[in-house]
Amino acid sequence: MQRRIPLGSMWNLRDLGGYPVRGGGYTRWGRILRGDNPLGLTDKDADWLRERDITTVIDLRSREEVECKPDELRALPGFVYHLIPLTGGERLPNLEEDVPKSYFEMLAREKAPAQVLRTIAHTPGGVLCHCTAGKDRTGCISALLLALAGVDRLDILADYMVTELYISPVIQELSARIPNLAAYVGNSRPAYLDGCLTLLEERYGSVPGYMRAIGLTGEELDALRAKLLE
Repeated sequence: MQRRIPLGSMWNLRDLGGYPVRGGGYTRWGRILRGDNPLGLTDKDADWLRERDITTVIDLRSREEVECKPDELRALPGFVYHLIPLTGGERLPNLEEDVPKSYFEMLAREKAPAQVLRTIAHTPGGVLCHCTAGKDRTGCISALLLALAGVDRLDILADYMVTELYISPVIQELSARIPNLAAYVGNSRPAYLDGCLTLLEERYGSVPGYMRAIGLTGEELDALRAKLLE
């Protein structure tokens, strides 16, 4: 199976399948993709997704971001598009050390993350979840899903960490256009996500505890696990 999937001009489209889980087994291939904004797609690219029944798209960006660069799958037949902004348009943290807290605060808003997870749970087929670069917002949702499945923390952090390599061309282009762009913007250091998950566990006890606290039912958690696990 294929981890990174080259579709259109997407740099960071990846499959969450193939990670070992506690108790044996692996996460399922072809059920949940994480990525950057779908752009530059050909008919063949769209057909590749349709053939694999990956036709539900969850866009985590703000409405302003969507207006600037729409998700191309939204307008194509056969795809179901959900816009669920995960942030309120706030600025990036001024200090790199504040990134873990900013991730945690995003998840602690609860309503939007619950809607994202609930949408995935109730979708019969595969799901593509994305933001702009597929690093921060998408990285946090991916981490929650992998943790629920029982994937080891090191594998969750490794899945997050590789993002900065894949999106480096995008960050180079941004840096050329925005001279004062924070130096850490393209980084996906394990400490960012690890710190967020630690804060989450301190408040909610565990990732499943967090999901129950934000309103997901036991049936919805089971549905998520069924989608994630072989």
